[in-house]
Amino acid sequence: MDAQRARWHDEHEAEVLAHRESRAAKIAAGRRPTPRNIWRGLTSSRMLTSFLVFGLLLSAGVIPAILALRTTQEEGIEPELVRRIQVGLQQGSDLDGEGFDLLELVNGGELLSITSTAEGDHGPNRLHDGLFDPQFTAWRSGGRDFPLTAIYQVRFRTPVRKVVIWNHPDEPEASYIREFEVLASLEDPRTHPDALVSIGRFTAASPESKLVFDVDTPVPIRYAVLRIISTFGAADYASAAEIGLFSESRDAEQAPIPKPPAPLNI
Repeated sequence: MDAQRARWHDEHEAEVLAHRESRAAKIAAGRRPTPRNIWRGLTSSRMLTSFLVFGLLLSAGVIPAILALRTTQEEGIEPELVRRIQVGLQQGSDLDGEGFDLLELVNGGELLSITSTAEGDHGPNRLHDGLFDPQFTAWRSGGRDFPLTAIYQVRFRTPVRKVVIWNHPDEPEASYIREFEVLASLEDPRTHPDALVSIGRFTAASPESKLVFDVDTPVPIRYAVLRIISTFGAADYASAAEIGLFSESRDAEQAPIPKPPAPLNI
């Protein structure tokens, strides 16, 4: 009787051990990174639940945070801070899908001088703060003394490939920029005006909310001069929600800038 019981015990132990080994082998096989196992993991209820929870957190957190920033000017928060928060949340400074704006404040663009501008809520920073939404006020000039000239210094020496102007719906269309010119230089035009070269003179066909102008010969710049020549009507001032000089990225391309045939007056 004792021998029979011992034999049953040994057989049971062997059966349990075999079951454990078989289960371990199945678990190990299921963890191998095979296409079938990867697909099974992605479509599992646990993974789908994780995606759902992450989507809910995203929609309840980051997206409303970005949208909420659009109304913060009414709460007294500086627009420049709003834009920096937007860039931080989005992990990039691509502006409205147009690329990298060399003039934008958050990208190191600096306004050195401007011949005519309003102050306060319609001051010169509104030209290049990266906030063209209707919730933020537009830039206005101080009058109609054309041409109006603004000189910028940029941080990244990358070729300008296009110019984009956003107009503000609360401003009269007569104040929208119609004709303008962009000049560029690697030296400060305030002390070296003969180093300026025109990279384009542009005329808008109609007063659209957004205007995009391609530059025929993209060149790297260090300084940019914007000359506003005319508007669409006889408004008391010129206006714009945003003006940007765009490159594909901030990475510098070491291409020589062409020298002007003669000094250009600014």
